[in-house]
Amino acid sequence: MKRIALLLTLTLFCVGCSNNQIEQPPHSSVDEQGAMYSNLVDESSQKEVADLLKSRGVTKEQTDTLLSWVDDFNSRVTSGQLPEGFRVMENHGVSYAGLIAAWKESESGEVLPEANCRLTSYLLMKHLIQTNGKKEDQDTFLMFDIEAIDTYEPFYLSKEERRNFISLFSWVPVNETSTVEEHIANIQTAWKDREIQINGEGISLVTVYLHSSFDEVRFVGHTGVLLEGEDGLLFVEKYGPIYPFQATKFSDREELKQYLLGRADLYGDETELEPIVMENDQLI
Repeated sequence: MKRIALLLTLTLFCVGCSNNQIEQPPHSSVDEQGAMYSNLVDESSQKEVADLLKSRGVTKEQTDTLLSWVDDFNSRVTSGQLPEGFRVMENHGVSYAGLIAAWKESESGEVLPEANCRLTSYLLMKHLIQTNGKKEDQDTFLMFDIEAIDTYEPFYLSKEERRNFISLFSWVPVNETSTVEEHIANIQTAWKDREIQINGEGISLVTVYLHSSFDEVRFVGHTGVLLEGEDGLLFVEKYGPIYPFQATKFSDREELKQYLLGRADLYGDETELEPIVMENDQLI
């Protein structure tokens, strides 16, 4: 029997977009054409991304694991088509509504966990991250991540890595606050209290903190890895559990921020304050 949790993963894992995908002709210059994205379908784009990751301290084992996850997802696309190479991103976003990928299943028919944005980002940066292991114990937004880590071998983490994962992505209480500025301060205080350090050069974690007014917290709604290259920035992400991996070239951080804030699924009702985009512990 399929897990009851399957439907919940669509909302509690990293958020996903819902517009129709429009394919664009390939181009080669970020400066001339704006942001460009790839779903890492072909060897050339995979090598380009893997080489930049390695140049920023990500190990071959980590990049090989990422590409195995990429190939696995791409092989299960049953409707729609992922373009080869890097393509121009129109209207500051990519839409995957026409794309369908088959869920992974065990031999007994049980639905298996999918990689999401947090698991993907942590795969690439876990060797650079240190924390003191402090966390918010009741974070319901991480329950499926932890289930995946604890029950599915591809997402296995050591005890220390697991503690660091929870400390890094655990929600931040914002009770008795009412402004975005106060929420930013709470996020930065949480990083200090948890002694979160990211020790990398030219590589950082970009996180979109969403507001749950009901729980009175900021939680990690989306995250990805930002790499500095010779010709600009490269942002590597898993767009959502049922959506593809994506690597996007941006000319600067403001362009990246506008891309992230352009996702319609980041916004709730009028009781929720606007999303906050952080690079490590600093506001973008």
